[in-house]
Formats: sequence, structure tokens, C-alpha cells
Amino acid sequence: MSDKGVFKTELSINGESFYINGKATYEGCEYDGRKIEGLLFNSRMIQAIFDDANPETAKLWRYPDTGVWDPQRNTDEFCAQLETYRDHGVLGVTVGLQGGGSIYTKDIYDSYLNSAFTLEGELVPAYVERLHQVLKRADALGMVVIVNFFYVSQVKRMSDKAVLKAAENGAAMLLESGYRNILVDAVNEANKYWGRDIFLPENVHRVIEAIQSVSINGRRLPVGASTLGEEMVNCRSIEIEDIALPHGNHLSPLQLKNKIRLIRGAKAFKKRPRPIIVNEDGIALENLYAGIDEYTSWGFYCQGYGSDYNDLHIDWRERPRETEYDKLSGFQTLPINWSVNTSCKQNFFRAVKAITGGCS
Repeated sequence: MSDKGVFKTELSINGESFYINGKATYEGCEYDGRKIEGLLFNSRMIQAIFDDANPETAKLWRYPDTGVWDPQRNTDEFCAQLETYRDHGVLGVTVGLQGGGSIYTKDIYDSYLNSAFTLEGELVPAYVERLHQVLKRADALGMVVIVNFFYVSQVKRMSDKAVLKAAENGAAMLLESGYRNILVDAVNEANKYWGRDIFLPENVHRVIEAIQSVSINGRRLPVGASTLGEEMVNCRSIEIEDIALPHGNHLSPLQLKNKIRLIRGAKAFKKRPRPIIVNEDGIALENLYAGIDEYTSWGFYCQGYGSDYNDLHIDWRERPRETEYDKLSGFQTLPINWSVNTSCKQNFFRAVKAITGGCS
């Protein structure tokens, strides 16, 4: 819990818009004649509480300036940069209880161990402490944390029973913390490639419902499940989710617009409109502006060199990981320099600052 239970940031939802402390985000703001008020510009910072329990892979994440991997340093440095992000108009960050891909080389990707949950679905205290640190700092700055629960490379080790238990335990932990600046992304990119029935688009509502089933004093967490495809438009999840979380990876601006229009045109969405948040896309600012055209919150995803990942606009495989801390690129390949230190990062933050102006 934050100091003496005093919280500064309360997020609420009104139709397709977000409110913080009773006021629409970016209140009164337009950009090039398009409505900005109520949106939540955000960045994928999925590794902010990362650790690795496998010593063979943990050594891969060592900082170049110390030769040591340090999960607390990672979280401390992330929290230290939150004010910079906020000063540029970015109001949301996505943080993962099971992180995301750092290096997609198969033997490494299949071996590292990063999870805030045990195999039985219990919480790991060190992760909870680091997450509370993030929530506390974001709360002080008027920012929102989108907490992703499950990631494919880690959750594969858990049974369906443990997944549902973890979903309930994670929801209870977040509610008991008292923080009200939280959105939940239950499952990162639910799709058939997970190889698990519970994470198929037609079944992922079970995870959403497990999180929604937990409440304290009548309050529960707003939750959705992110997806790469359009499959969930015809599934139960769209009937029950509180937020829509389409990802825009590898999409052109027109493709992204069409994806958003498909969601907004769904019968269940029309019956109960809710905010649409792209909380993972890429580095292409064309998609940021496409999102604005469709009144959709957009999320920056900057992988960083040294990872086997090819963004539509940049091939992160073309260089190895930088050997100097000050030059570390991206926000996902470990180790991470959380500052706005590269042109790729600078372009995004400058764009959001120009879009939001003085109304953030």
C-alpha cells in the first residue's frame, strides 16, 4: 500500500474516454482538428519489474557498466524516468508480471524464467514489491499502469488451474494495494499459436472473468485481453471486457484503422462502447496518427538491437546489443536504458508532446 493509504491518481472510464480524478485526460485538447481528450498515449515498458531465476540466462542481461544483472536497478531506473515520460504527455505504461521477449533466439526464449507467479499460481513477493514501487511513482505523477498478467513463454509452464488461480491472486493483490491508476491486460496477444485452449480467443474470457470476479468493497479492476488478430471480435471476450486492446504490430496505418473500425463496428461494442487502447505497436509514428484519426489510444513499442525481432520499420537483428550503457537502444531487449537516449525514442516522445501540447 502507498504511504498511509493516500492515493493521488484515480482512473475512471466514461464511454470510450478515460478520466483521471474526474477530469478527462488531455482535457479540452485537439490535434489538427481531431479530438485528443479522453485518450491515453502510452508506451510498452513490459520489462520494468523483470528478473530471471535461471542463472544461465540471467547472465545475458548483465549491465555493460557493472557486469552484473540487477533487477532492483532495472526498476529503480525505470521509475526515475517516469516523470520524463509524463512531461512529454505520455500518461500510460504497460508493465508485465511475466515480462516480454528480450531475445527471441529459441534456446534462450524457451529457457529464461521471469514470472511474478509460481507454477502453482501464488505471487512472488519480490515482484510484488517492485510492481508496487512502479504503481506508487506513477500514482504520484498522475500516470496509469497497464498491468499485463500472462506472457506466452512463461505461462506455458503453468496449468490452466494455476493460471486461473494466478489471475485471481493478481487481481486481489492489485485491489488490496489500494492504487486506482491500474488497467489490466489479462493475456498478451491471445491467439491459437499459444498452443493452449484457455488462451484461444474463444476461451480467453475465462481469464478475464477470473480477474473480474475479484472485488473489494464493490470495486474491481478494468480488464481486457490484447490480441494481434481480429478473432476476438466474435468471441465472448468482447461482450465482457472493459477495454479493447488491439495490437498494431506489423500493420500499415490503413490496416490499423481497419482493425479499429472492425472492433468499433462489432455488435457488442456498439451496445457498450469502451476505450480502445493499442498498447503495443511499433516505432512508426504514422500509426500513432492513424490511431488519433480513429479516436484510439496508441502505444509505442521499441524493442532494441540485439534481439531476433523485425519491426515493420526497423530490423532489430541488424546489430548486436550495444556494449555501452549510455547507448543501449529500445525498451524491451535487456538490459535496458530507460532514458530517452536514442533518436527512435526521442521521435515518439517529441511527437506526443507536440500532440498533447499544454493540455496533458
